[in-house]
Amino acid sequence: MSEASGGDHGARNEGERIAVIANPRAGGGRAGADRAGIEAAVARAFAQGRVIWTERPGHATDIARDLATAGDADIIAALGGDGTCHEVVNGLFRDGVAINRRVSFTVIPFGTGGDLVRSLKIKKNVQDALWIASTGMTLPLDVIQLSFPEVDGVRRREICVNVAGFGINAMVCQLVNASSKRYGGTASFLGAILAALGRYEPKPVDWRWEGPDGAGSATIETLAAFCANAHYCGAGLYVGKGGSMADGVLDVSIIPKLGLFAALRHLPKLYAGDFDRVPGVRRVRASHIEVGSPIAIETDGEAIGEAPVTLDVLPKALMVRGGWLKPNV
Repeated sequence: MSEASGGDHGARNEGERIAVIANPRAGGGRAGADRAGIEAAVARAFAQGRVIWTERPGHATDIARDLATAGDADIIAALGGDGTCHEVVNGLFRDGVAINRRVSFTVIPFGTGGDLVRSLKIKKNVQDALWIASTGMTLPLDVIQLSFPEVDGVRRREICVNVAGFGINAMVCQLVNASSKRYGGTASFLGAILAALGRYEPKPVDWRWEGPDGAGSATIETLAAFCANAHYCGAGLYVGKGGSMADGVLDVSIIPKLGLFAALRHLPKLYAGDFDRVPGVRRVRASHIEVGSPIAIETDGEAIGEAPVTLDVLPKALMVRGGWLKPNV
């Protein structure tokens, strides 16, 4: 039975144009195997809907940029996992500015992690997600811009919508993305975390930050760090507990070097969002962060390189359609 099949919510959107940018490799290839079912589900939910299938890494960014520039869609949806969302959102920005503020972003989840959709209150069933895309509330939300040092006069920038992670986080993402993911998101990430803890060697990292609580700096032998715009990463780690995607700040948690057994003992606290109960963790709220030492980086579940890097919040820069029942995210 098609994963995109299901009951009709009876709320077909007649007035808006949706372009669904779909990753055929999502869900271990199940999305590509169900092209007809997914396209039929989009047609049921939207009178003016189309599905555009990606053909290579980075293709979703190119498609989203072309659509936003041409104004060819009112809603641009990412069908896939958090990596597909990352690519699509990056296509909606140029030099830190949204290309077209009249375009709304949303997600049709079909991947392993699915952490962003927890914060967007979007269910992981395709039909339910399309119903939210058709009828949900649209809100302006923050994103993170990462800026790298210039190389040959060119400065690389990345947009992150969910969580930017450092240190062992990047190794975990690489292990997960290289795995079969056959046992689902939580098991895949837990297995990768256990494998990475035996291999990753923390090094001292220089951190500087500015935010509503003032400026600060520290040099910390960093095992991991989370700069959370949304609430979850790693298939359920509650890294943005108490935060908001529309408050103009990131919830930053820097975890120092821990022994293997201490890391395993404290892991349940990270899933519960209880970072304050882990000895040595530094927590700050920041709108500007400078990471001055070499350390691996991942954004939205994809390893993207190494610091030095600067992170800045772009307040309410992205229009997002989600399943919220009131304008409080």
